[in-house]
Amino acid sequence: MAATSYLYHCFGLIGYTHLRTEYQNGHIYFHVELQREKRRCRGCNAQWHELVLAGTFTRTFHGLPIGRRAQFVVLHGHEHYCTQCNKVLREPIRFADGKQRYLRSFARFVRDLCALMPIKHVARFLGVGWDMVKNIYKQHLTRKAKKRSFDKVRYIAVDEFAISKGHIYMSIVMDLETGAILFAAEGRDEQALLPFFKKLKRIKAPIKAVAMDMWKPYLKAVEAVFNDAVDVVHDPYHVVSHANKALDQIRQDIAKKLTGEERKYIKGTRYLLLKGFEKLTMSSMEKLVDLMEVNAPLYAAYLMKEELRMFWNCPDKQTGEAFLNIWIADAQRIGLKPMQKIAKMLTRHRKGLVSYFQHRISTGPLEGLNNKLKVLKRQAYGFRDKEYFKLRLLFLHESNAVFTG
Repeated sequence: MAATSYLYHCFGLIGYTHLRTEYQNGHIYFHVELQREKRRCRGCNAQWHELVLAGTFTRTFHGLPIGRRAQFVVLHGHEHYCTQCNKVLREPIRFADGKQRYLRSFARFVRDLCALMPIKHVARFLGVGWDMVKNIYKQHLTRKAKKRSFDKVRYIAVDEFAISKGHIYMSIVMDLETGAILFAAEGRDEQALLPFFKKLKRIKAPIKAVAMDMWKPYLKAVEAVFNDAVDVVHDPYHVVSHANKALDQIRQDIAKKLTGEERKYIKGTRYLLLKGFEKLTMSSMEKLVDLMEVNAPLYAAYLMKEELRMFWNCPDKQTGEAFLNIWIADAQRIGLKPMQKIAKMLTRHRKGLVSYFQHRISTGPLEGLNNKLKVLKRQAYGFRDKEYFKLRLLFLHESNAVFTG
C-alpha cells in the first residue's frame, strides 16, 4: 500500500496497483498494472465488465530519479476484446503520451531542468539520450508558442544575424515593449518576413511602427503588407555605422595620396576618427587638433560624422527635419564622395529617419540579444534542428546565460 501511495504522489500514477519492486544495476523498477475497475475500451470507452482479456504486453517508462539513482515504471498492460465495438485493443496508458517512453512527471522534470542548464548537461545528469531531452523540451516550447498572443504588439524591431559561416542569416522580429522575439525565419530577404507580417495584419495587431536598418528587402516587406499604415523607423546605430565606413574610406583615399610622415600619421588615426567625441581622452583630443592642422578635409569629415550623431538628440520632428536638411546640404558641398553618397542615402530614407521623433524606437534591444544568441549557439554546438532553434529564440528573453560553478 505504501508503494502504491508513493507511485501516486511522486509519479502521478492514478488507478494503478503496485505489483513488486526490483533493483537491477543500480536502478529501481516498479511493476504496476491498471486496476480492473479502471479499465476501458480504447475505441468506444466501454467499461471493464464489457471487456474480455485477449492478451498482455509490457512497457518500461522513465520515472523521476532519486538523486543519481534512476527509477522506472514497468507497466503490465492488457489487450481486450470489446463486446461493444468488436475490436481487440490495448488498454489506454494514462500516465504517458502516445509512444513516449517516459512519464509525464518525468517530462515536467526535464522541462524544469532545461530552464536551468544546457540540454547536454540535463541528459548527462539523467543518464538519457540528448535527443530525448531535446524532444521533450521542443514539445513543451511548441505548445507554449501556440498560446502566444499578438493582439497587444505595437512596436517591433527587425534585424538579421548570422547562424553559421558562409553568410547564412536568419531574420528575427522582436516586440520592443516586452523584449520577446516574435518570429524567426531563415534568410534576410522580403520572403522571410512576409508570412509573419501578413499574419499580424490578418489578426489586426495594433502595429504602429517598425524599427529596422535601411536594408531594402525589409522595407519592401513592410510596404507590401502595411503600406502607409505602419511607420518605418531607421535605426541610429546603422546610420552612424554607414557614416563611420564613409569616414574610414575618406581616410584611406587621402592616405593613398600622401607620402612620408604625413601618410604615416594619417594611417594611424583610424580608431581615433571612429571613436565618439565624448569618449576621447586628452591625448586623443591633442591628436585630433594636430590632424586638423595636417589635413583639413579629413577633420571636416570627422566633424560631419559627429554632427550626424547629434541628429537623434533633436527635441521634435520639425527640428529633426531642419537638422537633416542642413546636414545633407553640407555633406553635398564638402566635396568628398563617400559623404556625398551618405547624403544621397539619407535623402532616400528621409521619411524613416524623421519618424524616429514620433515613435523613438530603435533596434538597440535586438542588438543587445546578440550575446545570448552566441551563448545559445555555443551551448548547442550548432543546431541541427532549425525548428527547435527557432523555438529557443522565441523564448530567449526568459533564459539566462548558464555557467558551471
